[in-house]
Amino acid sequence: MQKVAITPEEFIDEINRRLPEHDCYTPGLQMFLVPRNGVGNDAIGIDWEPRDARNGVIAVSEIHDQVAGEFTVSKHLGRRH
Repeated sequence: MQKVAITPEEFIDEINRRLPEHDCYTPGLQMFLVPRNGVGNDAIGIDWEPRDARNGVIAVSEIHDQVAGEFTVSKHLGRRH
């Protein structure tokens, strides 16, 4: 089955939508794109906050893998060339 393509922003939104459902979720935990030189259109990765959230890395990692298994991320969707 072919995965649906989504933008990086949609990918992050989907992770953040699902995070509260995870057993290791701590209120306020969220994922975000890391922009290159402060420019959001050129993200170089993802990170989460608060970094000291108890078991936050477990929740983020497991939800990330779920979403990555369902969707393909395309940084070119929704952009004009």
